[in-house]
Amino acid sequence: MEIDIRTLAIVLVIISLLQSIAFLFQYLTNKTYRGISWWVQGSSCAAAGYLLLLLRDAIPNALITIILANTLLVTGLLCIYIGITRFLDQRENRRVIGAIVALFLAAFLYFTYASNDITERTAIISVAIAIISLWTGLSLLGEKPRSITTSAHAVAVVFLAYGSFFVFRAVAALTIAPVNTVFTPTLVQTATFLASLIQGILMTVGLIIMVNQRLNAEMSEAKEEFELIFNTSPDAALITRLDDGTIVNINEGFTAITGFTRDESVGKTIVDLNVWKNSADRQNMINELQEKGFCENFEVTFLRKDVSGFSGLVSAKTIVLQGIVHIISVTRDISERKQAEDALHLANKKLTMLNSITRHDILNQLMGLRTFLELSKEEVTDAVALEYIRKEEEVAEAIQWQIEFTRDYQDIGAQAPKWQILADIIDSATQQLKPLEVKIAVKVNRVEIFADPLVGKVFYNLMENSLRHGNHVTSMDFSVQETGDSLTVIYCDDGAGIAAEDKKRIFLKGFGKHTGLGLFLSKEILSMTGITILENGEPGKGVRFEIIVPKGMWRAADTGMNANRP
Repeated sequence: MEIDIRTLAIVLVIISLLQSIAFLFQYLTNKTYRGISWWVQGSSCAAAGYLLLLLRDAIPNALITIILANTLLVTGLLCIYIGITRFLDQRENRRVIGAIVALFLAAFLYFTYASNDITERTAIISVAIAIISLWTGLSLLGEKPRSITTSAHAVAVVFLAYGSFFVFRAVAALTIAPVNTVFTPTLVQTATFLASLIQGILMTVGLIIMVNQRLNAEMSEAKEEFELIFNTSPDAALITRLDDGTIVNINEGFTAITGFTRDESVGKTIVDLNVWKNSADRQNMINELQEKGFCENFEVTFLRKDVSGFSGLVSAKTIVLQGIVHIISVTRDISERKQAEDALHLANKKLTMLNSITRHDILNQLMGLRTFLELSKEEVTDAVALEYIRKEEEVAEAIQWQIEFTRDYQDIGAQAPKWQILADIIDSATQQLKPLEVKIAVKVNRVEIFADPLVGKVFYNLMENSLRHGNHVTSMDFSVQETGDSLTVIYCDDGAGIAAEDKKRIFLKGFGKHTGLGLFLSKEILSMTGITILENGEPGKGVRFEIIVPKGMWRAADTGMNANRP
């Protein structure tokens, strides 16, 4: 019984299109794998090539139905080869590919236009297909992920057998089975189309199996890595269902911290174990998870199996397992850290008290010293002695400033930074200083900054320095300016300004005409939350201090400026 070659060609077109669809689905679901898109292109080229072969009688144009059709078939097989090498994390040899295409086109053009010989053309395309197929089969036998060894070898056998058949086909065309037309139903010609049909089906199934094997292996490896991390973490990790709190899995860290074993935990609800000292804390965490999908550094008090309490820091995230929303949470026991913090706080409290008492005693003694110096001035008339007393008073005053500085510096960082309205800070500093003869302009909108509670001293020091060293300052201006993500708070006056050679030194401890501590202290206070300060005024035209508040350390309370929250 003869098989119609045209029917086989139609089937090949359909099979190639189905291959393209199958490979396209694999590409869309596994885009991380290199090479699959080339399989889509290769199958599409093959479908187009077989379609043009079918149209040979309808379109009497050799360039389309002979040259283009056969070039598409060779190109399609090369695309499959490139895709396989890339999927195997190998590199294709582009020079060899270019040589194959160039020689094929040159020979095919010659035996189409210079010497129109279908037998020679059949031998040429058979050799091209044999070379590419054998080359592809050998690539599949080369280096590859261990997880796909079996499927890769099976596909390699398909390509090697296909390539071997076309070696026979080339020899047969030149010796025992010359070709009259493409659609002549000879035994060899029929076997050629059947071989292409079988190879296409087996190749498609084999490559899809190879992709799925690799995917399953990587998923298995990812699961093993997750379980390894999950089980070896010293923190308490567990997976629970969001809806009812049923425990699905726990790690050894959970057992070590809480005392509950796997048998006592898995299958029970978190309420059954009674590990949350305050159920409202768990509900707050659930609410945050439902709103954002995660929560971080949630500090809670938990209960162990023996009902003893411990402080824990929880981070959790919602995940979907088998279509059900679960919570994976990790809890770190911070009891020792809390104890250390409490001990440090107590030690700091005692040191602060000692410092306060010491400062108080020194200031009392200093007051007595200055009183006696004042009395000495009334009794002494000698000019030299009076000069000594004046210098002694200056030293006493400097000592008083140094003592007061230690109090202020000690308070930096003693309390947590907080959000403060900039206008209120400036107003408070102005009320303390009360510069009656100075016009003060504050144009800072409703801006808040995140800073140390002592930040008011910064603005007090700036204004006090203007009054002390500015030589008859009559105006002080505060304003803000957005620069990218940061905010610049600007303070200007109309005084004498700062000499150019002093600008880099004014923030150093001890530099200045008085105690040299004000601007140094200001810089330290601002640095607690990453805020910086510099002076960019023009000497002789007043100072211009720029306080740069970075992103996350400022925000706006109205619509006049961009909100900028951490």
